[in-house]
Amino acid sequence: MDKQKFILVISSAIFAALVLLNLLTVFTPEIGFDALWYHLTLPKLWLYKHQWFFPGGLMYYSVMPRLSETLFIPLIALTGYIGPKFLQFLAGLGTALLTYRISRFLKISKFHSTMATFSFYITWLVSWQSGSAYIDLIRTFLEISALWSLIRGKWLRGSLFLGLAIGTKWLSLGSLAIYALIFGPQIISPALLIASPWFIIAAYFTRNPVYPLFEPFLSHTLPSFTELIPRILFSPLSLTRPVDDFLTPLAGIFFIITLIHFFYSKGNVRKISLLGLLGILFSVSLNPPSSRFMLPFLPALTISTMYALDRLKHPSLNFFKYVLLASFVFILALRVIAFEKYIPFLTHHQTRDEFLTQMSPKLPDTFIDSDSFVKDNLEGKKIIIDRLHNLYYFPYDFDHTSWVEGDKGYDYLVTVKEDPGNLNMELIHTNQVGIQIFKLK
Repeated sequence: MDKQKFILVISSAIFAALVLLNLLTVFTPEIGFDALWYHLTLPKLWLYKHQWFFPGGLMYYSVMPRLSETLFIPLIALTGYIGPKFLQFLAGLGTALLTYRISRFLKISKFHSTMATFSFYITWLVSWQSGSAYIDLIRTFLEISALWSLIRGKWLRGSLFLGLAIGTKWLSLGSLAIYALIFGPQIISPALLIASPWFIIAAYFTRNPVYPLFEPFLSHTLPSFTELIPRILFSPLSLTRPVDDFLTPLAGIFFIITLIHFFYSKGNVRKISLLGLLGILFSVSLNPPSSRFMLPFLPALTISTMYALDRLKHPSLNFFKYVLLASFVFILALRVIAFEKYIPFLTHHQTRDEFLTQMSPKLPDTFIDSDSFVKDNLEGKKIIIDRLHNLYYFPYDFDHTSWVEGDKGYDYLVTVKEDPGNLNMELIHTNQVGIQIFKLK
């Protein structure tokens, strides 16, 4: 077996193992902060209340683009959190497939096209998101679908996908600007037309069609000039930082190779290189910094890198192939370690609430019904919640003090870290993670 085939076989085995781990994670309880805060909770509240907008602080995301969360509504009704997580899983695989198809369209060899695909999928961020109810992979799939359309001259179809991406996340407005710069301004109007319902919804409820952008409480989303310049100059390093949204140890190298290759490339390859570079620069200019913002541009970065490597015939590249393989092994090892905590649940040695109780130190301000007290005793009651932030696992309809004033008309208050002496209520229960149940007098 030659070196290239050996690398391909081992990499394919790692890819298959990661796909299996990601699929199994789909069936485990959701523990992602944003998913428990609003990606899952807003659809669930719609099922309870048929209410779209929630004024106040906690659910200000309720008037942001919610294409994915709208798709989650029937999935949650039928499957709970499993359906939304499976949709993200499929989006990750779909993005990997399109990464390969674009690579082959550019006449990159099968080996390097496969490596481009694996370099996208075998990352920490893509892997954990594939088993989560976040929406970043859905946005990424829509944007790479736009790229697949645009490089084949199908600009109207590309506009459609970009409009759907904007309907998934406001940040895709930045993607639209980048795509328009690269592929032409004719894509702007159709994309904005497709996304227009989300502008209308936001304007109707808040008078700001891109709420919460430009609101005073989000003024920190753009860094100062003195913050921005170092981020741009050292952007390859920001791609390799081992934070919660870690990509891969080689992401910075991909950026450097793409940057160098950009000046020597032509046609669609040059456009894809520019997309990756501008996308990364746009992403590092946002606050707080997160490689999740870079995810839609990662396929372009890996495609451009592998195109460059495919055209070069330098002996040192053989060493880089082993470095690439080593990064795949490293990511798989990290994912196996992270996956271990799910085994008792998947083998039915833990219930969902037992698992969540075990994870509670890593789930701040999350409602966990550790002893099923709420489920067993509060059905049909009128409940208001205070202080708790992530409420997907609350089993019944509720209101929150951030969108209603006062507790008149409610039967119970659910909160945490409250001194009973401060309230004219009866504390009837505190569970093992500190969730308190007060009966209103």
